[in-house]
Amino acid sequence: MDVRLLAVSDEVEPQLVDERTVAAQGRIDLLIGCGDLPSDYLDVLSTAYAAPLLFVRGNHDLPGRQGDYPAAAEIDGRIVREQGLLIAGLEGSIRYSDGAHQYTERQMMAKVLALRVRLGTRRLDILITHGPPAGVNEGTDAPHRGLKAVRRAVEWMRPRLLLHGHIHPYGREIVREAQLGETRVINVVGHRVIEIATR
Repeated sequence: MDVRLLAVSDEVEPQLVDERTVAAQGRIDLLIGCGDLPSDYLDVLSTAYAAPLLFVRGNHDLPGRQGDYPAAAEIDGRIVREQGLLIAGLEGSIRYSDGAHQYTERQMMAKVLALRVRLGTRRLDILITHGPPAGVNEGTDAPHRGLKAVRRAVEWMRPRLLLHGHIHPYGREIVREAQLGETRVINVVGHRVIEIATR
């Protein structure tokens, strides 16, 4: 059976919690947050769609583990099984200032290596990140470049889906979906409803 994901990132969309929208979306099995969203918005969405939440933080989120987020739902550096899917998370973006949740390539590679060890021989279904992998769906300015370490994570772990945010359209046409090897890479800024089959 397909699992229906509601993936959100970066932009609060009040219409998503309108009861008519909730009804129109139909069944949502899992809510995925790809960063830069307030905890109360994620909480309201999770409640409205009666779906469990998994999320990572973005570069505009509160530093450390601050904020009223449900701790069990935060999966930076963790691997969890939810709705029959193996899901891992890597928070943040490439380092471009002294802000929170920003990483140099070396720092992110250390997180990727630790995740790879935890994964072992298992095959990942979904990798949730805030920033995109290098060379895929990335922006042209320094803060919105993708991380080579995230690209390496995709090459090593071969998830079926990589869901990210961070790259805003700002009224222009941008690539929202690409393929990296066996992995569908989807920019979910705002929201996307995605179906993925359980194995």
